Amino acid sequence: MPFHEAPAASRAAPRAPVRSKLDWAIIASILAMGTLNLIVMSDQFATKAYAAAPICTSAHLQ
Repeated sequence: MPFHEAPAASRAAPRAPVRSKLDWAIIASILAMGTLNLIVMSDQFATKAYAAAPICTSAHLQ
């Protein structure tokens, strides 16, 4: 059968797959885990920062 006589359904371009609810749930859970990881790690980094402070000696106080 020549191409110009083929049914319209066979000539149509293949459609992109549609995301299911399970796909969206997986994507949402990965984003939530990443966000939680950033929050926890930022807390870890924040508590290990040390501020520069002058060293007080007893000779200086007398």
